[in-house]
Amino acid sequence: MPSYESVVLGQLGRYADGAAIARTGTDGGIVISWSGRRFESWLGCEIRDLAVASLADDLAQPIRRAMELALRTRAPASAQRNLIRAGALEASQLLAFPLDVRGGGAVVLLFTTGETVRTSLIDAVFQATQHGVLVLSSTRRHDGTLVDFEIVTANESAARMMGRALVELPGRSLNDLVPRLRETDALDHLLHVVRTGERRTFDLDYPGSSGRRDLHLQVEAGAIGDLLAMTLTDVGPVREREASYRLLFESNPVPMWVFEPGSLRFLAVNDAAIEHYGYARDALLRMTLADITAEGVPPEGEPPRREPGPRNEALRRHAKADGTPIDVITYTRDLRYGEAPAVLLAATDVTERRRAEARVAYLAHHDTLTGLPNRRMFRERLAEALAAPEPGRRVEDAGGFGLFCIDLDGFKGVNDTLGHAVGDMLLAEVGARLKGCLRADRDCVARLGGDEFAVLAAHLDPARAAELARRIVETVGRPYAVQGQDIVVGASVGIALAPEDGADPETFLRHADMALYRAKAEGRRRFRFFEYDMDASLQARRHLEHDLRQAVCTDALAIHYQPLVGIDGGTVTVCEALLRWPHPQRGWISPAEFVPLAEEIGLIGALGEWVLERACREAALWPDGVKVAVNLSPMQFRDPEALLRTVTEALDRSGLAPGRLELEITESVLLADSEANVAALRRLKALGLRIAMDDFGTGYSSLSYLHRFPFDKIKIDQSFVRELGVSRHCSAIIQAVTSLGRSLGITTVAEGVETAEQFDLLRQAGCDEAQGYLFAQPMPAGELQAFLGRKAGSGSIPRAA
Repeated sequence: MPSYESVVLGQLGRYADGAAIARTGTDGGIVISWSGRRFESWLGCEIRDLAVASLADDLAQPIRRAMELALRTRAPASAQRNLIRAGALEASQLLAFPLDVRGGGAVVLLFTTGETVRTSLIDAVFQATQHGVLVLSSTRRHDGTLVDFEIVTANESAARMMGRALVELPGRSLNDLVPRLRETDALDHLLHVVRTGERRTFDLDYPGSSGRRDLHLQVEAGAIGDLLAMTLTDVGPVREREASYRLLFESNPVPMWVFEPGSLRFLAVNDAAIEHYGYARDALLRMTLADITAEGVPPEGEPPRREPGPRNEALRRHAKADGTPIDVITYTRDLRYGEAPAVLLAATDVTERRRAEARVAYLAHHDTLTGLPNRRMFRERLAEALAAPEPGRRVEDAGGFGLFCIDLDGFKGVNDTLGHAVGDMLLAEVGARLKGCLRADRDCVARLGGDEFAVLAAHLDPARAAELARRIVETVGRPYAVQGQDIVVGASVGIALAPEDGADPETFLRHADMALYRAKAEGRRRFRFFEYDMDASLQARRHLEHDLRQAVCTDALAIHYQPLVGIDGGTVTVCEALLRWPHPQRGWISPAEFVPLAEEIGLIGALGEWVLERACREAALWPDGVKVAVNLSPMQFRDPEALLRTVTEALDRSGLAPGRLELEITESVLLADSEANVAALRRLKALGLRIAMDDFGTGYSSLSYLHRFPFDKIKIDQSFVRELGVSRHCSAIIQAVTSLGRSLGITTVAEGVETAEQFDLLRQAGCDEAQGYLFAQPMPAGELQAFLGRKAGSGSIPRAA
């Protein structure tokens, strides 16, 4: 019985001669089990279960590629076999047809016609190169004298350069093709190559025709037996670029050099460098980069010492021919100069700019009258001194320091009687005397403004601080001779010691100022140390801070509610939650006193969370038509995520519908980091809440805020309501605001309504809601429940008794 391969090959008939059957084994190997004679000839060996792995790579690789592609795509595939033999590329095609999968392996039919395309590699390279190539034979007289050259063959690039068809070139004389050839030295070079066999490189200009540009050719000629080979390279564009670069270099207004990277020797220099640095060209070309670098400053060619910044940019100091140092910003770029590597250096003189910058920086940190550090610089020094090296250690390298605030006694009289010019000269003298009292290497004196000075002295205990203060008072108090006038002024000094008297610059300065004021109050021309009982308000504030923290922790605060009523229907629409503090000793403390304190000491977040939680929980017990309004502090917007979380949790825990919660803000929320705060307000509004602008009309740009954020309500400040019926301007403003509210679909509320006349005028102006003592004072939650019950029963606007 015939094998499977015999049946398949028999069906192929006359094509079977170039075919073969290949199988893939379970191990991934390929075996050719059967083939025709032409296929065997293509392989160059006889096939009897031939393993493809045993074949040379030029045969095995195309078989593997064709079979892999055919089996992967289940479609015919092809691959090309490339063989370089005898200087030629022989290419033949192999086809693969997937047949079947048998016994775990795949069967593929391979086919080749056996036809080979042979390409001369020399011809291929000859025609493919972009360089023009001419092969010439010499033309001689009967006496053997060489007179011309005839083209034997050429490539397409040479024909294109000469503006000819390739078929026109063979047999043509070189003199015919190159006009004025004999006027150049090209023939001499070619004759030298023929006589000596040495290669020559020379330039040759070839005129263009029919609108083509002239060619600037670089010719390389060499002998090949009795023939001459010429390689033509069009260097015109390169020469044009070189000419442009040369012009740019030579005429550039910025000083430029080209130098060797190793020796730093100058190779070329432009006119701007000669003019700016004051050297002759010949002198510069005998110098190196190190020669123009100012003493002690490394040259640009030393990478380890380069300034920080971009790799090719550095700030340097150069020296002119007369020795004048100049600050320059240098830019470098690697290039080739001739055939060798080189570096291009450009230098921009920034001496005047840096002087101006230094002057500006000096003026920003120094007092122009005395030359002493100013308040800004002194505060920076103070902040640095207060920065402790590590927790638990004293400042100023664990040595402590003293801050002395100094005020001149009697200086105003000098200014008033002798004039400001004399006063200014006196201040300069005082500054000089204060400097003379200090250690130059560790102490600092500054003029803070007017006749106020300050001293920062390191490593001081109280005894040394007192000694220095006594010396300052005595030195400043000695007579001055200014403009022929004998002047006597005194000095009062307040002293604060670190770290006992303050941990931050503001507190430290304030404490030193307190001590100064005490010294002046006690008779002037003396010094006093800061003591914590100097300022009763400071002590009271500390007690208040402590009590407020306790009140927050013990839930000792309270919320009172003040209703807002509709102008027309008399319905209570909203109740505003107002924070109250019943202090056990002081009684009711005003929110104007403790809310700013809470903001300053970081308690406002906890207070705001408590108010929102309590107000939402109590409002959930009210009639469904009554909303609750809660004021937000600008400080709460510093952490928008925490604020959003606080509001959401208060609503969730209380069960209050979001539409029954109004959040009131003032314009200060939008003054600071307004974009972020507007984004936070939009997120809050997206929860379904209502947002109100409180104290409308008192800020700088209230109208612009209505454009930037879609408020639901604006509350007209009570300062306008108070003047209703008295000031026509206030009436006009309220009328304008209510009209604006109607146009924008914003509810308007009048605050501080206390009389029936005000209420009637507000109704006439078109105001939507009113709030004030005319209707009700703020009341606890229990009283509010009764108030709302009475309103529901009467059906009219309740009025306060």
